[in-house]
Amino acid sequence: MSPVWFFTRPVAVTICFFVKLPIRVISSKFYSMRYLSIILVWLLFACEQKPQKALSPEHQKALASLTVMDGFKVEMVAAEPLIADPVAMEIDEDGNMYVVEMHGYPLDLSNSGKIKLLKDTDNDGLPDTSIVFADKLKLPTGIMRWKKGILVTDTPDIIYLEDTNNDGKADIRKVVLTGFALSNPQHNLNTPRFELDNWIYLGHEAIVTPFVYKKEFGDEGKDIYFADKPDGQHLGKNANGRAVRFNLDSYQVEELSGETQFGHTVDAWGHRLYTSNADHLFHEVLAAPYMKNNPDLLLPTATHDISDHGNAAEIYPITENPNHQLLTDVGVITSSCGVTWYLGGAFGDKFKDVTFVGEPVHNMVHADVIRQAGASFIASRLNEKSEFLASKDAWFRPVNFYIGPDGALYVIDYYRQIIEHPEWMSDEINKSGALYNGTDKGRIYRIVPENGLPMDWMGKLKLSKKSDAELVKLLENDNIWDRRTAQRLLLHRQAKGIAGNLREIIGKSALPEAKVHALWLLDGLKTVDVQDIIQTFRDDEAGVRENGIRVAENYMSRNPAGANTEKLKKELIALQNDGNNKVRFQLLNTLGFVKTPVSEQARLAILKRDFHDKWVGVACIASFAGKENQVFDFAVKELAAEKSNETAEFFSNLGATIANSGNKEVFTAVFARVSTSNGNSNADWWKAATLSGISKLWHYKGITVPLADAQKEQLLTAFSAQSTAEYRKACLDLLEATGLPRSAEVTAKIKEAGLILSDKKQDEKLRADAVELLSIANASAYKNEFLQLLNRKEPELVQVTVLNTLSKIGDKSTFDFLLKEFKTFSAPIQQKVVELLMAKPERIPLLLSALETKRIDKAAIGWRQMVDLMNYEETNIRAFARKVLAVNEDRKAVLQNYLKALDTKGDKTNGKLVFEKNCATCHQIEGVNGVNFGPNLSTLRSRNATSIITEIINPNNSIADKYDFWTLTFKNNNTMAGLILQENANVLTLREVGGKESVIQKKDIAKMVKSETSIMPNGLENAISIKEMADLIAFIQNK
Repeated sequence: MSPVWFFTRPVAVTICFFVKLPIRVISSKFYSMRYLSIILVWLLFACEQKPQKALSPEHQKALASLTVMDGFKVEMVAAEPLIADPVAMEIDEDGNMYVVEMHGYPLDLSNSGKIKLLKDTDNDGLPDTSIVFADKLKLPTGIMRWKKGILVTDTPDIIYLEDTNNDGKADIRKVVLTGFALSNPQHNLNTPRFELDNWIYLGHEAIVTPFVYKKEFGDEGKDIYFADKPDGQHLGKNANGRAVRFNLDSYQVEELSGETQFGHTVDAWGHRLYTSNADHLFHEVLAAPYMKNNPDLLLPTATHDISDHGNAAEIYPITENPNHQLLTDVGVITSSCGVTWYLGGAFGDKFKDVTFVGEPVHNMVHADVIRQAGASFIASRLNEKSEFLASKDAWFRPVNFYIGPDGALYVIDYYRQIIEHPEWMSDEINKSGALYNGTDKGRIYRIVPENGLPMDWMGKLKLSKKSDAELVKLLENDNIWDRRTAQRLLLHRQAKGIAGNLREIIGKSALPEAKVHALWLLDGLKTVDVQDIIQTFRDDEAGVRENGIRVAENYMSRNPAGANTEKLKKELIALQNDGNNKVRFQLLNTLGFVKTPVSEQARLAILKRDFHDKWVGVACIASFAGKENQVFDFAVKELAAEKSNETAEFFSNLGATIANSGNKEVFTAVFARVSTSNGNSNADWWKAATLSGISKLWHYKGITVPLADAQKEQLLTAFSAQSTAEYRKACLDLLEATGLPRSAEVTAKIKEAGLILSDKKQDEKLRADAVELLSIANASAYKNEFLQLLNRKEPELVQVTVLNTLSKIGDKSTFDFLLKEFKTFSAPIQQKVVELLMAKPERIPLLLSALETKRIDKAAIGWRQMVDLMNYEETNIRAFARKVLAVNEDRKAVLQNYLKALDTKGDKTNGKLVFEKNCATCHQIEGVNGVNFGPNLSTLRSRNATSIITEIINPNNSIADKYDFWTLTFKNNNTMAGLILQENANVLTLREVGGKESVIQKKDIAKMVKSETSIMPNGLENAISIKEMADLIAFIQNK
């Protein structure tokens, strides 16, 4: 054998340790060098890594289309025909690979989903055979190894599947948890994960009510319960739209405080991150048990957006010939999914705090570096002007990730032509036959460092055969797959005999992450003792101390009394001066369950130290249920000297919570502190913030503690030029909710308000407040004075306040005046008048008649308002609107006419004016020049002009997910309309056109109706000429 040929063969010497030499061969003196050379040649052949199978031309092209960050390379692991439509994967303790195939997306409910089991039969390390482990699944979305089988999320169920005869096919199929809503497939239950605390966590969110496919996806869910324990624990309908965790051994199931769309992840210490379309990273800061501590604290969300580059962040795809719709938000994150904190240990220290999200609409993977920020985090781009992984192929759809036993990052590529759901697409596209293009395809890639990483785990791990002691050693590996798998196996074995081994890890391990796995395993095995927990309090790593506090909370819950518990409480109290923010924050939350004076003092000490963190303020209020007055007294003494946005929000939340409790004695005492002012802005800001919180609560919930006339008089005295504008406005807003007192003081103040209103030299904020006071007194009596203020000489603030007042009067003469003078008003005031006319059903015919008679120009009607009018639920109004607004049903002819703009050179300076007139009410360019309501149009700069014009003229080709426009009708017959930003069981946050956001209690809503059409309506040809279209395109494209 030629030595040259031998040494030039492709070998992988680094894996030779898998071949064991007999000791006698290594130690024997008998063997000559010639014989030893023969043995070495044989070893090198044995150690040779077989070359990867030749890829098909199509798969070679797929790999070639990918660009990954410097320092890494991409390898193909599996593809069609082995797999198709993959959305999730799992690798069990023996190296068996399971793949979830969701063939039914977007509309097929015929149970076409499957679980594939992939095998390596030729021992080259790559799968070459697939077996259908389970089929007849509806729309499966996630998978997790559990005991001898797997758990699969397939709405409405979580299903346990097991193969008992080793034929590669599941012969046990059992529903374990059920009741979840079958909503739009993008928003269903997903991603079961076994976590540090020995619970299984699920990705889940509130239903997305369909309009087009209501029959298929209109299910709203039921109570959530264990299928074989129907009389056991239940969660509310569809878990109230929250993410969920459950424990199959104890039959416990709980709602979390946050919600996520597709995917969720934790760092090494259990901090939970979520993702949802444009909001690619947000952190569940305040866990559900702590929120539930104080039911009087109304909090719209317990999550915090952590991206420093914002939601709908700008991205850098490299796709050739992308095919996007306007409202799909081209050029920004819009379809974020599969969020994964990389904990594989193979990418180096730089990647210990890196997260990945898939962005399938833009055919790329985005990465962020996470850093600590108080109780939460801040996420910054890993790469400033490029993405971690991107493809030129418009069908590349990375939807999920998996950290393997080798530390590689596995990327799951759904590979479809169309990833958007037909609910938000045009009929033309839905009927094109392209919805399922690619359903026979799908790929799984692995990303590894450029110097390689052996893929040597398929069918070879055999961890199920390892002893308990051997599994304990895996807890000290860098890779989360090893640690999590070992913890799960030891828990399932109930290996209580390893308690000593686990304690040794807690005391001596060089890997802090191993310590938390060992601690939680002791907790899960019910063998943890107080000394184990206290030992973690002394650890150098903050994450270990933080988890020690959480385990202490569990211990105290199981052992509410006794000497050991009291000892543990004392040790917890001593942590109040810990040097780490997150340790103190966890301690603050946990001490909420310790109802002692020394615990209260410790919590207040943490508040004083960390009050600039808004979440610390929220957590403190949550921990003091029934004792908010104690917190208030402390805050006035210790925090009122320094104003900040965080402290103002804290006082507002505290005031609302105190009012919501309905405790008259406590409320009266607090009210006495905040209802008097000396006109000092440094002293009044916290009083104004507290009153503002009370006012907001009462406007939405109603009066919880009636005010006496004397208390109202105190508020009334704030109407004075000597009061700060902030404090005066807060008092008036509260009086609007309660009404004025019955006293002589009212007459004097009303007279003063009249004089101020007529004096144009007075401060505009004071004059606007005068309008509000007169409105509270008797709006109708001052109608004529108010109407005279509607002219361009008056400040806009005063005019807007007048219009808000006139909306409450609503008589015919008021509208006659507004319509007569309409064309004299400034554009913002015209818009406000239109809003006023659309606020009540009975006013809309007046608006339409004014449009018909040209008292109001069509250009004054905003795009959103045109949509609302032309799709109004009452048939007569809808028909009238379509007649008046003269929408051309033949959009193709209109489009063809406007494509003439392609032959006209645009002027971007004039285009800016066109944008400000027609687009800025809903859109911005690069975060400026408009209102942050609809998509940011700077993302269109990479689009060609034909595409932009097409979507402007025919905007209903698609409505982007999360841009549904809702009209809310309240029980008092008022209406509001906008985008729903946040929602839970009790409240929702609505963003109106113009950008104003309001938190609304659901119980006040009589009806919610989603618009049938895009936020951007047809009919822009009535407002934009062909030349103006050319100018607008030039401005958008910055040319």
